[in-house]
Amino acid sequence: MSVMAGRSAQIGAVMIMLFAVSILNILAASSCRRLTKTISEKENQLAKLEDECRREGVRWAEMQTPRRIEAALLRHGRMMKYPKEIQIVRMDAGGRPYPGQASVARAAERNKALVAQAETTRPGSVVRASQQAVQPRGRAPRRARR
Repeated sequence: MSVMAGRSAQIGAVMIMLFAVSILNILAASSCRRLTKTISEKENQLAKLEDECRREGVRWAEMQTPRRIEAALLRHGRMMKYPKEIQIVRMDAGGRPYPGQASVARAAERNKALVAQAETTRPGSVVRASQQAVQPRGRAPRRARR
């Protein structure tokens, strides 16, 4: 092999390497542009969803105003009034009612009446009636937070 042929083979190999590197560079740049476009689309989508979430949060907060709640109740034929003092039971953090309240006293009287009624009808059912009569009517007591 002559010196000229060896040099032209080296030049050919360098040219092929440059061609391969340029093709890889073009592919990498194309991939980067595609990823950049995808990222910008996702960012735009995220911004739209955040705006929609903010709008829905404001809309939900407006729906929870007393005026809107009263309008919705009237629209569905429901009438609500503030509770009377005798209907309110104040409770401590442990879920037990504070003593001396009218509603607690009324519940205690109702419990005594249930126990007395159970004793007169079935003597063996006193335990069950007294267990049922422990809580005042309405909601179950709140549990204490841990």
